[in-house]
Amino acid sequence: MLLSLVGCTGQAVRSPESVRLAPRAEMARFQLEGRLQVRDGERTAAVGVDWQHDSGHDDWLFTGPLGQGLARIEADADAGGARMTLADGRRSEATSAAELAEHVLGVSAPFKQLPAWITARLRDGAEVRELDPAGRPRRVVDQGWTIEYIEYAGDGPDALPRKIDVHRGETRLRVIVDAWNP
Repeated sequence: MLLSLVGCTGQAVRSPESVRLAPRAEMARFQLEGRLQVRDGERTAAVGVDWQHDSGHDDWLFTGPLGQGLARIEADADAGGARMTLADGRRSEATSAAELAEHVLGVSAPFKQLPAWITARLRDGAEVRELDPAGRPRRVVDQGWTIEYIEYAGDGPDALPRKIDVHRGETRLRVIVDAWNP
């Protein structure tokens, strides 16, 4: 009797191996407002973020604690690179948004994978290690990164993530989404 009661506590489903997850369609377009904290060893940065994602194009606006713009990064797959404009007007270009974001945040981050991770629409090679009671990913391992979905924006199975931790080694990103506009 005790074992059957323990199974009904609403705890996450855990498995030492990957868990099968029903496929979810990729979100080709979304916008979010939130906060991003990155840490790499002793280096830490915390910024506000307004991110607009459209298939092949990303636009990030990073803001400081009082809402002032720190940097805007635009990445366009068709143009083959990324551009950054700092608050003082200086501009930089690089082959990827990750290179430019490292300049702003001081930490290397997996920006290429973030659209799938932030929306919990995972690529085929990602290993879902834990699901929550609604059947949504709770813990995933993808390309050596662990993605933990701490909180969702609602109770339904299609709710988007609200708090996410992404980490590998000493590098950790925490994203808190204040508003989604899918």
